[in-house]
Amino acid sequence: MIKTRLIKLLSHSKKYIVHTVFWQWISLLAQITAVFTISDLLGYVLNNTLTINNLKSTFLLLLGVIVIRYTCERMSARSSYQASVDVKRILREKIYDKMLKLGASYNEYVSSSEVVQVSTEGVEQLETYFGKYLPQLFYSLLAPITLFIILSQINLKASIVLLICVPLIPISIVAVQKFAKKMLNNYWSTYTGLGDSFLENLQGLTTLKIYQADKMKAEEMDQESEKFRKITMKVLTMQLNSISVMDIVAYGGAAVGMIIA
Repeated sequence: MIKTRLIKLLSHSKKYIVHTVFWQWISLLAQITAVFTISDLLGYVLNNTLTINNLKSTFLLLLGVIVIRYTCERMSARSSYQASVDVKRILREKIYDKMLKLGASYNEYVSSSEVVQVSTEGVEQLETYFGKYLPQLFYSLLAPITLFIILSQINLKASIVLLICVPLIPISIVAVQKFAKKMLNNYWSTYTGLGDSFLENLQGLTTLKIYQADKMKAEEMDQESEKFRKITMKVLTMQLNSISVMDIVAYGGAAVGMIIA
């Protein structure tokens, strides 16, 4: 889940990841404040002790929470963007420098289409990794601890149950990843293979026309495209199933916590 070599190579992005997690954590605290504020208001209503001052204070607190959460969302998005934009720039510079060192003989080591795909699509995927995945990973570790500290003041047993259920989510993710790793490797190899075929056929289109082999190559491309479509649908199905597993674990743990409470 954490590629240490990649993080060491792009260590400057750490501060932006920390900033993103920080703003998400402040947003969580604001959301908790909103929940407690609404709970207090409902308590006043049920006890018939609601006053105008209570309504005013609740309104002002909720308004403040909305402003804080809006600010946190903007700052978090900004930090996420800064983390990913530098990553893409630096990696593309390193790929370009490597190509210059290899010279014109680079195609002895790697095909042109694969270089194009790695420097474009491959690097673009790292925007999600540095801008979304890593901040969310560390935030998902920090948020349960924060919630446990706060909720333990209200109901310790329910808080312990919720805290115990938290590790079940990453465990389920790891179990799904072991199954999905081979599929994702096949997906990427199929993707690069399709790119290789397309570039080679495009560069040799004139020769194919001369020898009247363009129709045969078009049929081969159709078959490769269909193969890529099928494996793409398998990857999407796997992702949907993994989300379903995580939802079952998360909502199941929440349900047990509420029953105990």
